[in-house]
Amino acid sequence: MKSRLLRFASLFLLSLVLVTACNGTTTVTSRPEQPPLEVGYNRWTGLFPIAIASEKEFFTAQGVKVKPVYIQNFLDSVSEFAAGKYDGVAITVSSLMNIIGKNPDVQIVMATDESAGSDSIVVRPDIKSVPELKGKRLGVRLGEGELFVSEMLQKHGLTTDNVTLVNVEGEAVPARFKSGDIQAGHTWEPYLSEVTESGGRVLFSSKDTPGLISTVIVFRTSVVRDRPKDVQAFIRAWFQAQDYWQANPEESKALIAKTLSIKPEEVSTEGVKLYTLKDNIKAFTPGSTTESLYHTAKLYADFYIRTGGLSTAPDIQKLIVPSFVQQLQPGS
Repeated sequence: MKSRLLRFASLFLLSLVLVTACNGTTTVTSRPEQPPLEVGYNRWTGLFPIAIASEKEFFTAQGVKVKPVYIQNFLDSVSEFAAGKYDGVAITVSSLMNIIGKNPDVQIVMATDESAGSDSIVVRPDIKSVPELKGKRLGVRLGEGELFVSEMLQKHGLTTDNVTLVNVEGEAVPARFKSGDIQAGHTWEPYLSEVTESGGRVLFSSKDTPGLISTVIVFRTSVVRDRPKDVQAFIRAWFQAQDYWQANPEESKALIAKTLSIKPEEVSTEGVKLYTLKDNIKAFTPGSTTESLYHTAKLYADFYIRTGGLSTAPDIQKLIVPSFVQQLQPGS
């Protein structure tokens, strides 16, 4: 009896499924649509591919929704990300190490560029050499820019004790320089040109410290964990945009200028090395020079621990996720 009842129930359910299917009312449960990845970026040349990728719909073509958030001031983008805004942000390794103590749940997924001359120490025209900085007031963002200044001084037998460091943001260096408040300062483009056009000269630049000032894309750990395909698609679109920029420089310059409301002549890669996939593979490989993100991140972490910016060293192996760029290698 039980056997007949079970057989009858099974036949009834099968018939119901077939009828439903024939009527075209089969329901397929799908994953809820993911919101766009919100990624903050600032007015730094190495980050302009995100504007191209958005305007040319490369993100959509790669299968990911992205909402780029343009914040003109670099420090504002960092502080907003640190306050919990955005899924990801473009940030220098030095700034990342500066906030990692309070924001440990982030991971580096790609490197966008390195400063290769754009970051500079500018001085009054009468200062001809680094030793002449002794006793002078040097404007620098304390913490984040100090290691760059320290590298310059150490190369010439000096330390930060030989100068007076004044806490000045890179954007404010031209005005402070002009007022005479500082005799030297650390800044970058487009503010660097303001100083040189008013009579200042470059004494030292990031050409002398390859890889030390590099910019990366970081996402919150939860995004990397829960949306790896979206992160991978974001990176593919980034490189697609970078290739497009190289192949179509004038069109891309006009597009970037319009998107960011800046002049076309302000869109220049001079002093900036855009990182290719090959550069990323090298950067995401452990090494003993600043060509490796592992080494660079440790340099900054050690510096901040030494100067009190960090109480404990971050887990560099957990912080850096090489798998995304590695998966883009031909044959991988």
